[in-house]
Amino acid sequence: ELRKYSPYIVAEVRSNSDSMKKATSSGFRQVAGYIFGKNKERSKSFFSKSDTPRKMRMTAPVRTEMNSNVPAKKSGEYSLSFVMSSDYSLNNLPVPLNRNVTLRKIPEHYLAVKKFSGPPPTEDKVTKYRDEIVQTLAEKGIAAAREAKDKTYLYQYHDPFATPNFLRKNEVGIPISEKAATTLASSK
Repeated sequence: ELRKYSPYIVAEVRSNSDSMKKATSSGFRQVAGYIFGKNKERSKSFFSKSDTPRKMRMTAPVRTEMNSNVPAKKSGEYSLSFVMSSDYSLNNLPVPLNRNVTLRKIPEHYLAVKKFSGPPPTEDKVTKYRDEIVQTLAEKGIAAAREAKDKTYLYQYHDPFATPNFLRKNEVGIPISEKAATTLASSK
């Protein structure tokens, strides 16, 4: 499936780890802490200070970005992020109290995506689906975007504490260029 994503804001934690599971578990706890109140309101003026935390609702998906050819390398750079509600901008989101949590705007982009259900996937499963996407694109004469060599995305759309494994919705995606997306869309 091809997707065009409009710009959005994430709260994220970046880490280097020898395991996706370790990186995502640690990142999840830290970003969840931010949205559940480990933050402070942005000051409206230089002289006003507000230490009142703001609780925000959790949105889907939980987004994991892997910046290496996992698991071929012994360690990789990971980013776990929550997509912030579109009600927020970088100017009105509360400030994270945890220095590991950063806020950033993700620009418009295109992904080739494979959907699947089941438990949180292992690194091997993510790599398998990533390779399937690359192969499908190659069969259609489309080279993945240059950054796809190093980036793989995992999107998870379920409540990790309440959703049975067989109902969990997951997606693996790789970046493609706008030109590739247009070419693929017109060939359908």
